[in-house]
Amino acid sequence: MTHKVRFTINALMWAVILLVVYAVAARAQTATSDNQRAAKKNGTDQPAGTTADLNGSGTIGQLPKWTGAATFGDSVITEDKLGRIGIGTTLPASKLTVQGMIETTLGGLKFPDGTVQTTAALGGGVSVPLVLNGNLAGPVLKATNIAGVGAEINGGIGGSTGVVAIGGLNLGNTGGNGITASGGAGFSTGGVGGIGVMAQGGTSELQTGGIAIFALRGSRKDLNPAFDGLAGYFSGNVQISGNISKGAGSFKIDHPLDPENKYLYHSFIESPDMMNIYNGNITTDDNSEAVVELPSYFEALNRDFRYQLSVIGTFAQAIVAEEISNNRFTIKTSVPHVKVSWQVTGIRQDAYANKHRIPVEELKNENERGHFLYPELFNQPEEKSIEWARHPELMQQLRRQRVP
Repeated sequence: MTHKVRFTINALMWAVILLVVYAVAARAQTATSDNQRAAKKNGTDQPAGTTADLNGSGTIGQLPKWTGAATFGDSVITEDKLGRIGIGTTLPASKLTVQGMIETTLGGLKFPDGTVQTTAALGGGVSVPLVLNGNLAGPVLKATNIAGVGAEINGGIGGSTGVVAIGGLNLGNTGGNGITASGGAGFSTGGVGGIGVMAQGGTSELQTGGIAIFALRGSRKDLNPAFDGLAGYFSGNVQISGNISKGAGSFKIDHPLDPENKYLYHSFIESPDMMNIYNGNITTDDNSEAVVELPSYFEALNRDFRYQLSVIGTFAQAIVAEEISNNRFTIKTSVPHVKVSWQVTGIRQDAYANKHRIPVEELKNENERGHFLYPELFNQPEEKSIEWARHPELMQQLRRQRVP
């Protein structure tokens, strides 16, 4: 009986020992399987939690990224020695330069003043005033539209200005241009160059239409007229399809006798009429007569003819023997072979002149009365100028813009 109990206890002990060994072996097998599955999940044959050698190469300034579990290489992000970040570019020009489209899917853009822009749609998504400041050699704002207008700006209701442009201040030299415009280039045989500036005055239902271009001369701070700038300068031919009103007119050329050091001016000939002048010299024949041939368009262009004759080189009399007919007239002198200097004038009667006859005298309208084209000539202040009568708000704005 005692032997039988001892055998049973020994058997139980051996059974327990075998179960423990089996459990340990099973646990080790399970851990190995888990490690293999983790390694496969990580894309490497190294068991999870183990240390592996890292391999890779990169570019100075280029932020690295993992290209595998144990390898790395360059990313698309660059940081230069000034701390400027570039995405998609290795030459960042600002704190953050991105080459390509930026997409924001939540929140929009927040600016230093605390405003948030969530859309660039025309329905009012851009906060105003929109202020762009920069310190760049190129433009702060640049708009390009391949299919149409690059930028369109409209003033508000109430006659607000569409665009105000002021050139940059220069303390030691010429100031910057307010607006610089250049027409587009034309290519191929029919490619005519584009217009640099195209302007059209505003329409009016009941009053005078607006001025297409208003240019005011620059002046010195003390308003000394001797130092006034030009209201306009044209380098090249100018064509005007309407009338010109001016205070005076002249040609200005390099002086023929001293072109390096002097200019020469000659004034225009003025007339209350739209007058054309024709002149020449002719010598009478053996019969003391001479026929002056005028241009073929003379009588179609002119009316109300006037004549002047002067004999040259001898004492003689000269008369207009026959007035203009068929674009010619006849001169007769008291003796033959007399040289005669002649002049004929006519008043234009072409279609344009008949439609746009220039008035000799004109009353100032109610708004302009008490104002002058040249107030300084009548000892009046600049506020008494016609410009102030016509455009008081604009003139006040221009006065405020003067450098103090």
